[in-house]
Amino acid sequence: MKNSLFYSFFKGATRATTICAVAGSAIICSAHAEEAKGFSHTLTVDAAYYPKSDYQKGGDHFAKITGPIDGILAKATWKSTYTIPTPLGQSELLSGANIELNGSLEISPLSIRPIASVSFTPLPFLVFDAGASIGSGWNMLGFEGFCKYNGNTYKNLTPFAHYYHEHWVGATFQFDTGEIFEGDWTHVLMLANYQMIYKGITGLKKGQLWAWQTTEGYANGLGYEFIALLGYQMPKFVDLIGVMADMYGNYSKKDFGDYADTFGKFMTVELNILARLAINKTNSLTIAAIIGSRRSFATDHEKGEEEPHLLQTGREWYFDSIGFSWERKF
Repeated sequence: MKNSLFYSFFKGATRATTICAVAGSAIICSAHAEEAKGFSHTLTVDAAYYPKSDYQKGGDHFAKITGPIDGILAKATWKSTYTIPTPLGQSELLSGANIELNGSLEISPLSIRPIASVSFTPLPFLVFDAGASIGSGWNMLGFEGFCKYNGNTYKNLTPFAHYYHEHWVGATFQFDTGEIFEGDWTHVLMLANYQMIYKGITGLKKGQLWAWQTTEGYANGLGYEFIALLGYQMPKFVDLIGVMADMYGNYSKKDFGDYADTFGKFMTVELNILARLAINKTNSLTIAAIIGSRRSFATDHEKGEEEPHLLQTGREWYFDSIGFSWERKF
């Protein structure tokens, strides 16, 4: 059973922090397939368009679009995977077990970082994984790719004098109804993943806020990420449609230091509506509309750098972006 293909679909989504970059095969969790030992390679190019949505004060609410553009994002990732079959038995349930060793290089106009991970799939519906990455960034044309917060504004960090790093362990439960009901139109895909993930930048004091790849408000510390996906696969050019929820936060508000009471302990939530186009056997394009959420505050403000000094009063939903992810398999 090609359970690793279902997992790769999901991993493309989780490693793209600002767009839903979905990677994987056009055939997901295909029954009665055998894993082949050896290398595989993929190139993924992600892009996103962000309309402008001004902050609004108050409790929980939805902020309307107020301008045509607030930014764009682009990055490319080369990934090489070495698959090692590790059958745990002769039955179909156990014979497809495998270990995957993954090495990636992510490059964007604002950053560069290598990524290494390993995953173990003992059962078709269960995957364990762990990984780490380290890299550096810079700022360009007004975009904050790599900054620290000095109490009033975000200031540039010196590239390669400081390093962004993250480390994670996680588990994924995945299921395809096509494994029970035969047919091309019976594939309802369900997936849930939970990860413990540490994110940080070297050389910063405890509780200092920072920005990475244009996203402000991070602080060094241990966090969690939960992702749930419900999709439907079909034998058409549009071979997959689905919805995905992505939730992330820090375990402890103490990670945010002086801003712990007004700014810390907040779980961001993103809702993704996605569709994948199977261009051919080696190329696919995923398109996603993303609804995001952020802190809402008691007073009006214009810039994110004002927020650490404001009183949080709720959650603000807004239309975050339209994302595109092209994947080429080699």
